[in-house]
Amino acid sequence: MRKKVTFSLIIILTVFYSNAQNIGVELWPSHTFRIKLNKDFKLDIENQLRGDIYSVNLNQFFTQASIKFEIKQAKLTSGFRLIQEFKSGIENHFRYHIDYAYITDFSMSTFTLRIRFQTKNQLGVSKFDGDYYDNDLRYRAKVKFRIPKSKFKPSLSLELFQHFEKGALNGFNKYRINIGGEYKLPNKGKIGLTINREKQWVYWNPKTTWIFMPYYVTYIKKKEPKEEPFNQFD
Repeated sequence: MRKKVTFSLIIILTVFYSNAQNIGVELWPSHTFRIKLNKDFKLDIENQLRGDIYSVNLNQFFTQASIKFEIKQAKLTSGFRLIQEFKSGIENHFRYHIDYAYITDFSMSTFTLRIRFQTKNQLGVSKFDGDYYDNDLRYRAKVKFRIPKSKFKPSLSLELFQHFEKGALNGFNKYRINIGGEYKLPNKGKIGLTINREKQWVYWNPKTTWIFMPYYVTYIKKKEPKEEPFNQFD
């Protein structure tokens, strides 16, 4: 009996220790150029680095271009991402996404529901070499709060991931909880920080990752053509 209890305690402590150790902390800084094409369309060009804080390793760099169409309570976005993943060597990946968001304004906040489809694959590697399309549906609910007489806007969001890939564990496989805030700068830009808790679901000893995402957005407005002065002799 004593041996059984001792063995059970060892198993419980081993599982607890493994779960406690399977925690990551990452840093994802980014900079975005946001170009206002007209009152309905915006173009974003974003560069982002992703690194592991514990091991001080750079994991990924990407450049993403996306175009947004927003009218009244709806927003439609489509874009692509060119990714470099730093593993034993450098892997190049391509990702495409399209999403639809429904937006509702309240007196002190803005509520957004978004659904996104994204698909990703490794460039230069075919399915015959074992590369299958990595597909996800992502469901996000986000609240952005407005503070009277302040340029600071805090936010809170929850995002669920539904995975589809041949030969992989599919279904709802992880979620993210995001807490953040951003501050509008006087020189037509904004700076912000999002703290993200990402938790895996369907794996043995699922990993929890804390992600710190500082970002800066630069606004660029399309210049209007200048009117030529009237010349009565033209």
